[in-house]
Amino acid sequence: MRNRHSPGITRRAAERLLDGAAGSGPEHLSQVLNAAAASAREGELAGERAAVAAFEASPPFEARPLSHAVTPRKRKMPNLPLANLISMKVIAWSLAGLVAAGGAATAGTVAFSGSGSTSAGNAGAGGNAGAPAADQVQATGPGVTSPGSVSATANSSAPSGSPGASALTPTQLCTDLTTRVQSALGDAVGTADKAALASVLANPAVSQVLTTTPVSGLLTTVNNATAVPDYCGLVLDLPTVPVPSAFTRLPASVLTRGLSALPATGLAGVLNSLPAGELSQTLGELSPTQLSSVFTTLSPGAAGSVLSTLPASSLASVLTALPVSTVTSMLPGLPAGDLTQVLTTLPNAATGTVLSELPAADLTQVLTDLPSSALGNVFTGLPTSDLSEMLTALPSSALGNVLTALPAPALGSVLTQLPSSTVGSLMGSLPSSTASQILGKLPASVLNGLRGALPSSILSLLPL
Repeated sequence: MRNRHSPGITRRAAERLLDGAAGSGPEHLSQVLNAAAASAREGELAGERAAVAAFEASPPFEARPLSHAVTPRKRKMPNLPLANLISMKVIAWSLAGLVAAGGAATAGTVAFSGSGSTSAGNAGAGGNAGAPAADQVQATGPGVTSPGSVSATANSSAPSGSPGASALTPTQLCTDLTTRVQSALGDAVGTADKAALASVLANPAVSQVLTTTPVSGLLTTVNNATAVPDYCGLVLDLPTVPVPSAFTRLPASVLTRGLSALPATGLAGVLNSLPAGELSQTLGELSPTQLSSVFTTLSPGAAGSVLSTLPASSLASVLTALPVSTVTSMLPGLPAGDLTQVLTTLPNAATGTVLSELPAADLTQVLTDLPSSALGNVFTGLPTSDLSEMLTALPSSALGNVLTALPAPALGSVLTQLPSSTVGSLMGSLPSSTASQILGKLPASVLNGLRGALPSSILSLLPL
């Protein structure tokens, strides 16, 4: 038994039907075509922009690589049945309606997923021909990572050589270092306890922490891992040097900057915590101007403590390198014990240079502050020119006090060392009673040698 089919329509009628002419075909077919061509209703346009952007961003069909070689040849228009032709046009209209109504979101997703493979395929042939433009595709859906967020994530784990790591200040780096070492040791030392922080930086664990970023950037500044704790001690203004034996390994430029930035108490703590050898080497690396800055910053007590720690050669180098104005303002203010230690430690030549440069008032204060034994030690062995300059610079009252305070051996050595004219001038400037008291301390052998140098007014006071 044969099936019955509805009568077909001619090609001309089909064309008229697709063009919208009324009554050109079956009613049900007209309803389908009218529904496809109708305007979108409210709510059907959601996602239109994303879909359009996806289509625009996807490469043209011709740019996509073929899975197999194709030999170009002349295309022929297929001889399709009339019903198939109508079906193709209906599908095309339907797709157009779906895109306009926002129903092509799925197609847009296909376009995003396909564009990645297309870009990879075109990388060798056309660069970024298939890559979406940065201002065309916006990440609006969940799970989509925007280029900006990727860049931010990459920057968050920047290596120590990146601008982000190098922007940290020395204080921030050193604070980070101490925190990391405390964490490694399991300590809970607060940053306010500076004395405890010095012990943290002295721990060998510092060398292990320094291999991590960003604190490894400290090695660039110090150029010596063993000196990093002491550098951080300066930066953090700690009261003591964490590793005194490594302090001299700091580069001179870093050292001078660090010391000059310290307040008086911090500077005193650093210098006084150094052993004599490291202290000598540290001060020896400073210029006269830098030395002056250090000793004018220190209090008299701290300056005296630093100077009295130095051995003779280093002490001489420091005091003779300092400007006269600095020595003049510093030396008379030293505590008596430190002053005695300094002047009795100095070599004779350096003592003569330092004392002979002092103004009379300051020289008087320095000499009269010394005990008798220390005064004799200071005067014994001074170069003659310096000795003469010092004594002649003293006012009469101060001269009498100094000579009277000298032990007899030192007094005899001083008076016999000076030229006769200088001895006569000095003794003649003193009151007769003071001169008689001074000469009365001398043994006869020394007195007999001085008779030719003494003025007649003084000689008359001597026993026959």
